[in-house]
Amino acid sequence: MLIRKFLFVLLVFSLLSCKPNFKTTSHSPKENLISQIKYLINDPVLANAQIGIFIESISDNSVLFKQDEYKLFVPASNQKLYTTAVALEKLGADYKYETRFFTTGEIQDSSLNGDLFVVGRGDPSISGRFKEKDILAHFKDWADSLKAKGINTINGALIGNDTFFKGHKLGYGWNWDDEPYWYSAQIGALSFNENCIDLEITPGEKEGELIKVKTNPITDYVIIENNAITAAKDSLSTLSIGRARGKNRIEIKGRLPFASSLEKKSITIEKPALWFLDTFIKVLNEQGIEVKNGYKLNTARVDFETNKKALFTHFSPEMSELVKVVNKGSHNFYAEQVFKTLGAEIKKKGTAKESSKVIMDWLNSNAVTDAHAIIVDGSGLSRMNLVSPYSTATLLKEMYHSENFEPFYYSLPIAGVDGTLKRRMKNSVAQNVVRAKTGYVRYMRSLSGYTKDRSGNDYLFVIMLNYYSVPTAYVNKLQDKIAILLTEFNPQKN
Repeated sequence: MLIRKFLFVLLVFSLLSCKPNFKTTSHSPKENLISQIKYLINDPVLANAQIGIFIESISDNSVLFKQDEYKLFVPASNQKLYTTAVALEKLGADYKYETRFFTTGEIQDSSLNGDLFVVGRGDPSISGRFKEKDILAHFKDWADSLKAKGINTINGALIGNDTFFKGHKLGYGWNWDDEPYWYSAQIGALSFNENCIDLEITPGEKEGELIKVKTNPITDYVIIENNAITAAKDSLSTLSIGRARGKNRIEIKGRLPFASSLEKKSITIEKPALWFLDTFIKVLNEQGIEVKNGYKLNTARVDFETNKKALFTHFSPEMSELVKVVNKGSHNFYAEQVFKTLGAEIKKKGTAKESSKVIMDWLNSNAVTDAHAIIVDGSGLSRMNLVSPYSTATLLKEMYHSENFEPFYYSLPIAGVDGTLKRRMKNSVAQNVVRAKTGYVRYMRSLSGYTKDRSGNDYLFVIMLNYYSVPTAYVNKLQDKIAILLTEFNPQKN
């Protein structure tokens, strides 16, 4: 069985080496390109797959190739193109998230005689990502801001409000068994460290000892149940890390070989707004600010800020920076936070349903009907999303002509250079030329973006495969080969 699998993998890689190698005829360059693409996608091993493609020259608006462009496909993380494009168009590249601080009391003799309120509005960046990996940096900065106002004691409680977003903390159609893992973090208007706790795992000092686990931050909000054993140096790792459903109890099992290198994992948090407050109040205490009455979460949704005095407001990086996190690294949590923000800001209701309407309204205004796109989340983790190659191509074309094209374009991974394309199309003409968004959930693979041909003409392309049974590496090579063909294309060649 292993030999057969090895021979199959060897076969598919030999069929799809990175550099295209086709015999061409005396037909026109466009006809040759079409013939080469058809040769690739008509491979018998893809007979059971659904393949949708749309390739257009933006320079002259001519369609070079299309197949099943109006059929619906599961886009996977190509969904992030929709989220980021509409966020740039509707919120603006200079949009910043606000985290607002209020009080009902007065400051007297270094004491705040009242409660401290923190109102979240969906900022995904309250972490170490923009703070040199110091995940507590924002909380320390806020402690400094309170001290600057003469506050060393809070004679009240720390009260959080996360009602800017409404509805479920997970996306519609997400898999329950993904819940512990960073790519399935809960969504929330008051979020910290991308709603995950970071683990550093190393073997014990000798065989038979429990492995060592460090958390960042150090916290008692999460319980670590470590039952994993240090195994022999030449053994295989059977390490398993999960989280009990609905609980902040992380379960570590299995065996980790002695002398294994450091492993870093991020595990999701249950009730992330409380995690935010729990960590913040501890940092306040460490920074010399005593909070007398602990913390709690306020669920009031109407006029929460009324009759309160503003203390200060924290601003996130601009949307033009946040969409880079979404697209280059294909970051689901950032995508979902931005997605929910669309509904909260544009429709004044931060639900997935209203956020979907914002995207569909934009698509409708650009001649994409409801028949060509069904949007249920912002990241593409749900298999309930359905889009057509035509709708994605229309999005790419509209963004190309938009004033927000630059931040959108620069958010996309660069072939052979960075993001999810860092290891693809290396040492080919497409390296550093193709900019495109990948998408993957099991048996679904997408690649959509832009490239230039040898004459400097601009193209958009959408390549979607669903329900294939070959290894995903095979599909990657096929998509790469089409992108390389397009980048090598010379429409003037006789």
